Amino acid sequence: MKLNTYLLRQVILIFCLAMVSATWAQDIKKTVINKKTVINKKVDGTRKTPPQVNASRETVKKKNNSQTGKEKKPQTAKNKSGKSNTNSKKGKIKPATQVNGHYVALKTNIPFDVLAVQNLALEVQVHKHITIDLPVMWSISDIEREHAIRGIAFQPEGRWWLKEAGTGHFFGLHTHVAWFNAKWEDNRYQTRKRPLTGAGISYGYKLPLSAHWGAEFNIGAGYANMKYDTFYNIENGAWLETHIRHYWGITRAGLSLVYRF
Repeated sequence: MKLNTYLLRQVILIFCLAMVSATWAQDIKKTVINKKTVINKKVDGTRKTPPQVNASRETVKKKNNSQTGKEKKPQTAKNKSGKSNTNSKKGKIKPATQVNGHYVALKTNIPFDVLAVQNLALEVQVHKHITIDLPVMWSISDIEREHAIRGIAFQPEGRWWLKEAGTGHFFGLHTHVAWFNAKWEDNRYQTRKRPLTGAGISYGYKLPLSAHWGAEFNIGAGYANMKYDTFYNIENGAWLETHIRHYWGITRAGLSLVYRF
């Protein structure tokens, strides 16, 4: 009886140990499984963000783009070839010294001004290479008692510019009409009935000084016909004679200051 009770006790103890080990093993498996599920959830959480988080991130990105977009410079438009318009228009920009539009200029002949002959000329472009120059000269005062030039003269000229109007060299064809009353030394000369008339050709050069200012030199030669009376150079001087003269020589000369509009 004693042996059987001992064996029964041993069997019950082994059974209890087995049950304890089994329950312990199950607890370990459950903890391992729980750890794996937690890790998997964390990984999935990093991969897939909740919609609220995505919405907040998108709003932040939009704000950043709106702030940085103000600082960015606008891109230049591209043409069909893929090149920007700035590159396609390269070379067409005019220099600062060049003025847009047709050539229109106002001028004065400085040597004539020094001789007390006031003058003014207007030049207008009518073609890429052609301009019309319209000068007028007048004098209403005496230089001194024995020397004076009074009168008015017109000398229109058509010009052909080699490059373009108002630039560089040009050739001109001019005509002239004048009325004069000049005193020189002992005689006074005055046109009679009809004015001085004639025509000639000229050459000149325009030198630009700035966008609007320039200097112009020209010289011309041709023919002039005049009929005038000669008087003694005193007050109410007597008539001496009448002359008809055919003149060949310099008919135009000047060093003008030019202002281009």
